[in-house]
Amino acid sequence: MVDIKEVAENIILIDNQLYSIPKWGSVYLINEERKALVDTGPTTSVNTVLKGMEKAGVAPGEINYIIITHIHLDHAGGAGELIKHMPGAKVIVHDKGARHLVNPERLMKSFASTMGERMVQKTGPVAPIAEERVIAVSGGEVFQLGGKQSLRILHMPGHAPHQLCILESQNNGLFSGDAAGILVADGRVLMPATPPPAFDLELSLSSLEELGKLKASAIYFAHFGATDKVRECIKVAMNKLKAWNMLISQAFNEGGFEFAFKKIKAQLYSELEPAKGSEALYQYLADGIVAMNVTGLLKYYQDRKARAEKVKR
Repeated sequence: MVDIKEVAENIILIDNQLYSIPKWGSVYLINEERKALVDTGPTTSVNTVLKGMEKAGVAPGEINYIIITHIHLDHAGGAGELIKHMPGAKVIVHDKGARHLVNPERLMKSFASTMGERMVQKTGPVAPIAEERVIAVSGGEVFQLGGKQSLRILHMPGHAPHQLCILESQNNGLFSGDAAGILVADGRVLMPATPPPAFDLELSLSSLEELGKLKASAIYFAHFGATDKVRECIKVAMNKLKAWNMLISQAFNEGGFEFAFKKIKAQLYSELEPAKGSEALYQYLADGIVAMNVTGLLKYYQDRKARAEKVKR
């Protein structure tokens, strides 16, 4: 049975059972005069999202907007399939990601090369979205959903260049996508998300600083759920990114790439210990997220080092 929970006034979390793992993927339904979904999950989660909406008493035809925090397929892969059930809806996405939703072929190839064929099967195919149903944004736009509820779009790159966050006015809550990392295992694990190929440390830290200035009352994490410990979560995410960067830098100087790889991988594994109570979630984090984070961090470090050496020449 699908699990839903009202995490703030008229904001309902739907556990989309991402990759068949409970408490791993959040889709948020904003149930106002005009209605919106924040993220969709992949195509393999579409039926769960529809059942969650039904349980919340909202019909697909009532949805006005699907807002994509970023186009990674665990967040946006199901948008093309889901919108087939929503004749009045349009998709809001950063303008750097819009063309990939209209024509997802390149996005799928990039995902397959980065994540592997096994993850392609877990995610499912990505259906294209008609261009006239896509609203491309760049940050600063405001969408009014009701008398008390408006959504302010914020461009917060770093995790990805097309990362958006959304500040909702009614509860002063922040939909963070992956900009503030993941919060799982009932809040016991907070870990930044640093995927290849476009993770950028400086932009991530800058975005986290900007998010802190908003003084939001809650964060609605895409992975997973809501918390009112906003300042604490942002601080932890920033400190971990800085610590990981320092660890990689020191490890490279001490023993090169392989040594750095082992050191940062061991560090990330140690941070996952509190998640061991949920076997399926821990296994996915250990097998998938750690490898993704390590690859993204090392690619960023190597690219930055190459740029620095080029400047010296």
